[in-house]
Amino acid sequence: MENIKLTIGFSPHLTKKRHLRGLTAFRQHIYDLHFPHYNPQISSSGRAGNQKVSLDEARKRTMRLISWNQEHTGFKLTLLLNYLLHDNYKVVIDNVLKEFYPRGVRSFVVADLELIKRLKDALPDCEIQGSCLSHRMTEKELEEERREGVVLHNPSVNIIRNPAQLERNHKAGFAQKVIAFEGCHHNCPDESAPHGHRWFLARSLSKDQYLCKNPDVSLDPRFFFKANWVTVSRLKTLLPFISVVKLPRGRDTILSVTKKFMHVLNTNASYNIVDFITAGYGDIIDQNIGEIPSHLFDDNFFSTVENCAMNCDERQCRLCFDMMDKIKEVNGGPKQPDIFMKSYRRLRHLIRTTLDGAE
Repeated sequence: MENIKLTIGFSPHLTKKRHLRGLTAFRQHIYDLHFPHYNPQISSSGRAGNQKVSLDEARKRTMRLISWNQEHTGFKLTLLLNYLLHDNYKVVIDNVLKEFYPRGVRSFVVADLELIKRLKDALPDCEIQGSCLSHRMTEKELEEERREGVVLHNPSVNIIRNPAQLERNHKAGFAQKVIAFEGCHHNCPDESAPHGHRWFLARSLSKDQYLCKNPDVSLDPRFFFKANWVTVSRLKTLLPFISVVKLPRGRDTILSVTKKFMHVLNTNASYNIVDFITAGYGDIIDQNIGEIPSHLFDDNFFSTVENCAMNCDERQCRLCFDMMDKIKEVNGGPKQPDIFMKSYRRLRHLIRTTLDGAE
């Protein structure tokens, strides 16, 4: 896969210089490295900040690593401005002009259309990338941000399970950056709600009731296998429509996850799919299931599940449950035998309650 391009997230105040040095071995595959603002009260990545590092220390470490990268490794850096947490656009623009632009940062991820307009007015030469947090997916929706100057679009995380739309966007001329391993439940109401879990995370607030942290949902095969992840093998079939693959770090360093991904990509080695998934149910899967080998999934499985309406009884289909049985066999039997046989009524009530609350 000589032409694959990757974007990888990192925290400048936590990342080591040796990790960036190590990435130079994969320079031909690195489109850019994206990072969050050191102050989540001005703008945020959508992830909670590290509370153990003071704001002043986070700023110093961030600026040092940005300057070091410019001098020693030269990776293109992209600042995440997904959420506008401050109610004054001028504060954000002034901060970018003062802190980041002088240090060579010319690329920004933005979900807010008004902020895109103001950034382009202030910095005509900057590159604007779309954000999956804008939840745009169709050609019409992506055209809204293209008109304002977006050159690399990041459709909703749901698009990885909608290859037909992915292809339509490509044919319409949209360069797409796609998250292949997010893992959030497909069409998750907590993902797209005005005050969903990322809204809370961006503000470093607590919200533990979203779906992917509920074992009844996360361990249900029908929901897990429809979630927004694919295997690396499946990703290869979609690469003709993807300009840049957004690679999550998960539990690894920026260097470790790149090495692991490139090894699997080049060798077709089987791996535990949860290693690349960043959704909140990783620990639940570890504790209740174990490893989920990638080699068990083929294109037919993904095609079937992507078109599934979850009417299992009506269609007399047990594809997801049979797949989970295979996975349990690989792990030496179920860790909790009754976890998948819970009442359908209880699960439907949980989903319906969550959906009603998101409206």
